[in-house]
Amino acid sequence: MTLDDLNQRVTAAILAAERAKNGVAQEAAYREVSLIEEEIAALTNVADIEGVAARLGSITAALQAGMPLRAKMLLDRYRGEAFPERARQKLSELEVDAACTASSGLAW
Repeated sequence: MTLDDLNQRVTAAILAAERAKNGVAQEAAYREVSLIEEEIAALTNVADIEGVAARLGSITAALQAGMPLRAKMLLDRYRGEAFPERARQKLSELEVDAACTASSGLAW
């Protein structure tokens, strides 16, 4: 699958998540967003804006899907990469969110 194909898929998944009426459908859509963003991250470089956005997007979508353990796994994977400073700060914020969500018993 090409990067263009993945970008089209993630856009459709984001729109589906935003339109979802209930929590279950919305969480499923965000789970799909996280998976696609992870694929985009694998094809892009963290030095590029698209690579940064894909990495942060995969983590954010995992949290929105109610999957803090997945978010933590992605954080651990991406932590060693050379993020720009501003993105590194966002990564730290997402790590706090993942830890808080996981400790509240919502991890599954």
